[in-house]
Amino acid sequence: MLDKLLKGAKETKKQNYLYLLIVIAVLGIAITYIPTNKTPHHNKTPSAPILNTSNDVLSYEEALEKRLTNILQKMEGVGQVNVMLTTFSNEEKVLAEEKTQNYEHQEEKDQAGGSRITEKNDTRNKIILQSGNTPFIIKENRPQIEGVLVLAEGADSSLVKTQIIESVSNVLQVPVHKVSVFKKQK
Repeated sequence: MLDKLLKGAKETKKQNYLYLLIVIAVLGIAITYIPTNKTPHHNKTPSAPILNTSNDVLSYEEALEKRLTNILQKMEGVGQVNVMLTTFSNEEKVLAEEKTQNYEHQEEKDQAGGSRITEKNDTRNKIILQSGNTPFIIKENRPQIEGVLVLAEGADSSLVKTQIIESVSNVLQVPVHKVSVFKKQK
């Protein structure tokens, strides 16, 4: 009698778990198709052209170097500038995925008193696509900047050198010990 009651409780628990997984999957799918009227937020990080080639990192670095060169040359006492950036990682795109998980647990008993337990866990990931077979991108992680080298005509002045280091550190969110500034040859 107790065995039947426990077995019934286990089966009910399994069914509830399965129903919960189905409800979560349906809600997840439904949420991705709900239209929103929100305007996209603009990032405050320096923007650069995003290309879908193997030269993404170089294009990102070059765009930042060019923007930084242009702004530093406008600072008083800096003069002509050359900037070089090094990055640690490549650009990473995080894609939206639909995850489905099925879990089955069966316990069988035969007439001779033997028992057999079978468990099956199946997980599947499917990338969510937008119109035109392009994957839906949740976020894009830019390459991490590892170091900055600045050659400036006015770097012989300690005040100008300090201003360049602080500006580059703040704009690129790089620690000051990773920014090197030297006098540029004329």
